[in-house]
Amino acid sequence: MVRPSLRVAKTRKRRTPSETKLRRIEKRTKKPHCSNCRAILHGVAFGSRNRVKKMSKSERLPTRQHAGHLCSNCLKSAIKAEVRS
Repeated sequence: MVRPSLRVAKTRKRRTPSETKLRRIEKRTKKPHCSNCRAILHGVAFGSRNRVKKMSKSERLPTRQHAGHLCSNCLKSAIKAEVRS
């Protein structure tokens, strides 16, 4: 049995007027989660790697501290803890 990590590239046959071709289907990615509380991050792009890579940097992530890693509630508590220490 093939390792699950290697079972990514699925193919489908598509019939064209000239010949039958194989088309790769990319696996859908999961939505990004907060590294602290596992809540879904809002404002962070997700989808296939190629689609996200073609977006501008401002479309991919919000422009604030720890964007793409922490949700707003966890960020708020992290900043409070940093200031208090």
